[in-house]
Amino acid sequence: MIDRDSLIRSFQADRFRLIAYIRALVGDPELTEEIFQEVSVVVLQKIEAFDPSKDLQAWCRGIARNLVLRERERSRRLRIFDSDQIIDLVDAAFEEKARVDDTVDAQRSLLRRCMGHLADSSREILDLRYRNGLSLRAIAGKMERTEGAVQVALSRVRKWLAECVQRRGQAATP
Repeated sequence: MIDRDSLIRSFQADRFRLIAYIRALVGDPELTEEIFQEVSVVVLQKIEAFDPSKDLQAWCRGIARNLVLRERERSRRLRIFDSDQIIDLVDAAFEEKARVDDTVDAQRSLLRRCMGHLADSSREILDLRYRNGLSLRAIAGKMERTEGAVQVALSRVRKWLAECVQRRGQAATP
């Protein structure tokens, strides 16, 4: 069964990517907004027909592409983008970006899982350095350690996390 509300929330969350895609195709901010509004209407009308096993972003880009092509046939505003090759290049670029985003999301997920296995002191050093932006000297003072000890600890934690992410990533790959 399709979770319509979840799909609509996902569409809304990714709207800026879709707007960027449309803008890349048409080059005109006003026309971009018009086409995005049309895409939104089509998505709402056809959301029940969407196959949840497919990529929602790709489906929405396909709708946008069809509307851009229709506009190109109907109007002279898009003569600068009169080549299907340009549209194909933009499609390829956005598909590659989506693949990269998926990879980054997967790595973040693995990193979070690995961080869950860290000792409290290791997690504290990471938090002080990367969340709070403290210098090695400030961390050393706060944790009553030498700067050298903090630097070595950070280096070891980063190395362990990198190895953990790599191991888990390899285990997840079929």
